[in-house]
Amino acid sequence: MNSKQQIASVFLNSIGASMNAIEKVNKGLINDTFLVEDDNNNLYILQQINTKVFKNPFDLSHNLLRLKACIELHNIKLLIPDYLSFEKKLIIQHNSTFWRMYPYIQGLVFEKSKNSEMSKAAAMALGRFHNLGEHMSIEEFKNPIENFTNFQFRLSNLRSARKVGVESRINQTVGFHSELINHLKIIEEYCSIERQVPKRLIHGDPKISNFIFDASEKSTLAIIDLDTIGQGSILYDFGDMVRSFSNRYNESTSVKNNTKVLNKEILQSLVDGYISSAGCFLTKLERNSLLLSAKAVSLVQCIRFYTDYLLGDTYYEIKDDDDNLLRAKNQYQLFCELKDVNLIL
Repeated sequence: MNSKQQIASVFLNSIGASMNAIEKVNKGLINDTFLVEDDNNNLYILQQINTKVFKNPFDLSHNLLRLKACIELHNIKLLIPDYLSFEKKLIIQHNSTFWRMYPYIQGLVFEKSKNSEMSKAAAMALGRFHNLGEHMSIEEFKNPIENFTNFQFRLSNLRSARKVGVESRINQTVGFHSELINHLKIIEEYCSIERQVPKRLIHGDPKISNFIFDASEKSTLAIIDLDTIGQGSILYDFGDMVRSFSNRYNESTSVKNNTKVLNKEILQSLVDGYISSAGCFLTKLERNSLLLSAKAVSLVQCIRFYTDYLLGDTYYEIKDDDDNLLRAKNQYQLFCELKDVNLIL
């Protein structure tokens, strides 16, 4: 019996069940994820936490417990994973590895948004999630990844990667780098606004695959992958949602310069849906900066992929050598199209 089987059995035994089967799930770029079946054919998600990314895994359970307590105290209709516990702990440490497990939430998960209705429903759910922060002291939340939403930190990493990265990759992408730095004023503008808006509870990774939809595909059942919840600006979350939902292509898809990747209808539906549920607490500056956030987050994600490519692919999982460069160019194309968009706010 290997480690993952042992850990799954420990969690299941704590609820009087035993393991029947386990298989790897190709999900996400960070944690290793497995689908577990117990002896009653119930399904669970088991994850090994990537400690290269999450240096203090127990901070994740700290945040989850506070989020769950708030939802229960205020009877808020927002479904999140109900993690199993062993000896009152949500995370099991096995040698130098860390694991957690929760019942599989039945529903539909997508890698790309199918239509505006789906996108609007998810944006409304994100707004409801952000509204949780109005019911609690966000200072209680620990930021699980240092500098995760710090854009100046991302720029500093890029400058460093250009000096110490893989020489051949640096030399082959001089032109691409030059294009990127021509747009850094947008990041500077975002950072200036970020300093002026309130710190709120954020999800940190509101991509489409982190929303579970019902059979109608028009309503969300749950928000998952809560590792990155913490303190920050809702502008980051909204911008990242736009980055994920409004791109017609998977972020690893190679796109030609004349290929349009931005779905403007979905972009508008995200704005409409988010404002409909978050408008009650948004400041005027936050509301007026939603489109700017989409531009800035897309550009910074491009920079993150490009930086990892220069450093030899040390952060994001890859299958092919050029995956991170393809991801960076895909994000850059999305940014370029967002740059010229006008929205009804």
